[in-house]
Amino acid sequence: MVAKKKEVAKKPVGGMVAGYDYGDDAGAGFEGTTGDDLSVPFLGILQSNSPQVEDKDPAGAESGMLFNTVTRELVDSDSGAAFIPCHKELAYVEWVPRNKGGGFVALHDPNGEVVAKAIEENGGQKVGKLNVGENELIETHYVYGLLLNEEGTETQGFAVVSFTSTKIKPFRDWITAMYTLKGKPPMFANRARIKTIKQKNEHGTFYNFRIDPLEDTWAKSLINPAQLSGLLQEARDFREMVTSGMAKAAFETQNATGGEGSSGGAHDLDGDVPF
Repeated sequence: MVAKKKEVAKKPVGGMVAGYDYGDDAGAGFEGTTGDDLSVPFLGILQSNSPQVEDKDPAGAESGMLFNTVTRELVDSDSGAAFIPCHKELAYVEWVPRNKGGGFVALHDPNGEVVAKAIEENGGQKVGKLNVGENELIETHYVYGLLLNEEGTETQGFAVVSFTSTKIKPFRDWITAMYTLKGKPPMFANRARIKTIKQKNEHGTFYNFRIDPLEDTWAKSLINPAQLSGLLQEARDFREMVTSGMAKAAFETQNATGGEGSSGGAHDLDGDVPF
């Protein structure tokens, strides 16, 4: 798998080269790299009470910005991040409540015994507060993908976006828009622009994801294999890295900007978001 990644890095993307071409030295020094060595950063939303905003660290951090939890890069809320979704998965995530120190515990199979027991103890309802002992259990949708340059023609990294609670609606709208395209193109043939939008409910104001097509429509945003075959191959290969376990989300950074939830659980990237 490492060799395949090295090959991808040298492929042209729409007539452009994705990074420098190091020839026979490409990938040297990364021999033996496994999934335990690679951390896919989360791309989350900064809220008004996120530590990055309160401490101005990194400099210029403001609520509504997107934040890369590994590189610590900021993305302006207006310009957003160009993104190819490559793979999605659903998990129920177990978190230590913030008032008990917070922290990621484990991912649980939606059809597994742990989730089934939590739903049973919640009166048979998936909606509402689910627990594993004293820990919280949160329905979470993950979308792994490639970060692109402004034009959407060249890769600049990879990331995973998590959707819980108020964010599940934009996730479902996004998946529906892609899934209903004529010809059923693969998910990794799509290009999106991930932005944020200010929303309000009875509990207060917060920022949520806004996901638009990269171009005017989702159909026009599709990668044309005849013109951008290298980009499509990179997306295909990244999906294989994720599904094979070669690339794993950096779950230890998922609550880097605080926790979302009425109970204060550190189960998302943002500061407290009103439900």
